[in-house]
Amino acid sequence: MRWLRERMKEDRGATAVLVGILMVPLVGFVAIALDVGAIYVERGQLQNGADAAALAIAQECAEDGVCNAPNALAESFTDANANDGAANNLVPAFPNDHTVIVSASTRTAAGENAIRHPFAALIGVSSSTVGASATAEWGAPSGGTVVLPLALSFCEFTPALDGKLVLIKYDTKLKCEGPKGLIPGGFGWLDRPAGDCAAFVDPSTGEALIEQGNSYPGACDALMMNLKGTTVLVPIFDSIIDKTGGDKSYGIYGFAAFTVTGWKFSGGTKLPQVSIDSAAPKCTGTCRGIQGYFDRWVSLADADAELGGPDLGAYFVRLID
Repeated sequence: MRWLRERMKEDRGATAVLVGILMVPLVGFVAIALDVGAIYVERGQLQNGADAAALAIAQECAEDGVCNAPNALAESFTDANANDGAANNLVPAFPNDHTVIVSASTRTAAGENAIRHPFAALIGVSSSTVGASATAEWGAPSGGTVVLPLALSFCEFTPALDGKLVLIKYDTKLKCEGPKGLIPGGFGWLDRPAGDCAAFVDPSTGEALIEQGNSYPGACDALMMNLKGTTVLVPIFDSIIDKTGGDKSYGIYGFAAFTVTGWKFSGGTKLPQVSIDSAAPKCTGTCRGIQGYFDRWVSLADADAELGGPDLGAYFVRLID
């Protein structure tokens, strides 16, 4: 028994040595779990702030063509997305006239430019600084999907830039000189997949196939039920192009923002075919038309639109990095 007690005393000493040896990696694991975790949280907050700031600056630039107070916007959004309400910001960079880069790094509420690591300091890492950046762009679309499958004439767009209510008729006799020569006025429906409302403007050719006839597509009933008073992106055509097989397509000059206030269509199934705004020009008899006004419009919604078209008042804003 005396021998056993002596061995146990020796083992207790060995255990103390083993615990002492293991303390170093144990402290390292704690540092990884807590301090490294804090770094990831800090970087996430900075990235959220940089993303929000880049989008806000790009939206401001797109809305009126002037990038007002980008430094103040960057500081406001990066600080607001930090748990301690503080972040360092570089002056936003504009590599071109449609792109902004926002960069932010660590700044604590106490004014320090680094995060302190109480546990990692035991293994020689007392503090660190992290950063994040985001790039946003803005621009007018040159192609992509449009939810309302019609195109409006350049003849109708240019006189209506003062924001007045207009009636755009399908069978108008209006003609005007557009960017590519003489073109008709009015509007026309775009070709689309069967059973689908949306149409596509090919950004590589700048064209959209025309659907023959003036019948409203019943597949758009669900969209039209909630469209009155809503601003939509519409293609503006400046030419009509003959295709093989007798098809035709519109040459799309650009995209404008059109707020729909009323319509009178033929065809369809569920949609009220006549929904006329009394303040707009009348649409009576055999008239088929859409009423509304052109406006400036900036969208932050995800879209597959290609950018780079002419400025007709419609812009997309999005993160690209």
